[in-house]
Amino acid sequence: MKKLKMNLFAVVALAIAAVTMSFTVVKNFSFAGEKWFEYTDETGDGDTSNPQNYVLTPSDGLNPPACPEGNDEICAVKAQPVMIGGEEHPNLGTVIDDRERKEQ
Repeated sequence: MKKLKMNLFAVVALAIAAVTMSFTVVKNFSFAGEKWFEYTDETGDGDTSNPQNYVLTPSDGLNPPACPEGNDEICAVKAQPVMIGGEEHPNLGTVIDDRERKEQ
């Protein structure tokens, strides 16, 4: 009976460890190839959910732009690129980070 309890305890401990590790992996998971895109309102519609209002940062998307400190409006997003009209724009459904700035 003691051996059965020890085995059961070991299985429960292993299950808890596996679940904990899976949450840690998911928390640190990111897609491969995310890039930084700066919000520039290229279309003039003021729509932050329009991918065509974002342009790839000058560092080819490796670094975020220098955003003036503040939290009035979106400055940049880090997301998977998608080709629209022959140019890379962010897939806004894959945003993993963003930066905000003072209203310009």
